[in-house]
This record gives sequence, structure tokens and C-alpha cells, in this order.
Amino acid sequence: MLEVRNLTKQFGNVLAVNEISFEVKRGEVFGMLGTNGAGKTTTMKILACLLKPTSGLALIDGLDVTQNQMEVKRRIGYLPEMPNLFEKLTGREFMAMLGTLRGLEPEVLEERVAKYIRILEFGDFLNLEIGTYSKGMRQRVAFASSVLHEPPILILDEPTSGLDPRYSKMVKSWIRDYAEKGNTILMSTHVTEIADSLCDRVAIIHDGRIVGMDTPTKLKKELGAGTLEDVFVMLVEGK
Repeated sequence: MLEVRNLTKQFGNVLAVNEISFEVKRGEVFGMLGTNGAGKTTTMKILACLLKPTSGLALIDGLDVTQNQMEVKRRIGYLPEMPNLFEKLTGREFMAMLGTLRGLEPEVLEERVAKYIRILEFGDFLNLEIGTYSKGMRQRVAFASSVLHEPPILILDEPTSGLDPRYSKMVKSWIRDYAEKGNTILMSTHVTEIADSLCDRVAIIHDGRIVGMDTPTKLKKELGAGTLEDVFVMLVEGK
């Protein structure tokens, strides 16, 4: 389980995250929906132990992320918005390196790499240096590397970014299946259609604050909106 209580993060005079609260239960895909700069990535970086909050709490399985960083990192998988991949390594080498750092035994690591090669339909490019990859290839390698150790909690910042429709569908299907196995997934997106079709609940975030939160169906019903995009416009732009 993942929980945020009155979380705030300020950078100088900029209030990036402003007293937001939500929880993500086991077996749930929870989406943070907002434009660039809304506060999604900052929130995720705090949960991934990469930033310290100005105030409030961020909890992973009841553990304060600021006080229990090593244990928290063992329980999560984190996909950053802009993954930092090693240009001179092959995709296969990069995945193996991260799996080893995560403590996977050699036999398990080999099985997992093979598993995600199959799931995400990696071709021969996995044996080429990452520096030669397209954005979509990089995203697939980054995604596989972030989930390779199959932790109980995933924090995925724009997981379908840069993917063509075919691979986007694969990733979304995997996310749905992984949640149905009892795992906890927090993901961000700026695409309303993805949030509507994939997420059990959605928090619409704007200027660092949550302006709406519920299931996509309930949000649409409450506001008399036909689509989640309409909901977003109503809540964010007041139209």
C-alpha cells in the first residue's frame, strides 16, 4: 500500500506540490492525471526517495520514505519520466545490471530477462548499444528494467511515453494484469484516454493540488461529463 498525507514540496518560491493526500491500495491502478508541471513527477520522486518533502508524509507499506529509504527502495519499482540509460551498454546488459543491483540471483535474472523479452517483444536491437535506440526502444528497455525484480509496489511516471500504439497496448495490458495479482501501482499520465481505460481511480492534479479524485466513471457522472477529458477541462479550466 502507498499513502500520501498532506504532502508539500516547495522549490524556492515555487510550490510544486501543495498539501495533497491520497492512498493506493493493493490490486489497484491509481492514476495521477495532469499537464506537465502539475506536480506529478515531484510527488513520484518523493515516493521513490529521490526528493525530500517540505512537509507532510509519504508512506510505502506504512514506512516513512524519509526515514526508511533502503527498505522502501527494496519494495518499489520506479520508472522515471526521463530514464537515464547507459549509452554504451546494450539493452540486455543494462537490464542485467539493474537486475543484479536489485539482488536477483543469476538464474532468476536470466528467467526474468527472457520473460520480458517475450512480453515486450524485444527484437535483435536488445544486443545493440542503447545509444543507437529510438525513443520507443529506450522506453521499453527502461520499463522492463524498472519492473524486472517484480516488487509489490510500482511507481510509473508516464509509462507509455514514446511508445507506438502496439507497444503502448502491451504495457497497459501488463500493468492491468500485474495489479490484478495484488500489486500496487501508481502511474502518471497526461493522456485522459489512458487514465480512463486503465486506472481504477484517478487524481486530477493542477498547480500542485488535487482538484478531483474518484473512479473515472464517478467523476464523469458527478460532473455530467461525457468523457474524462471533459472532466479534466471542467476541473482545471473551470469550463
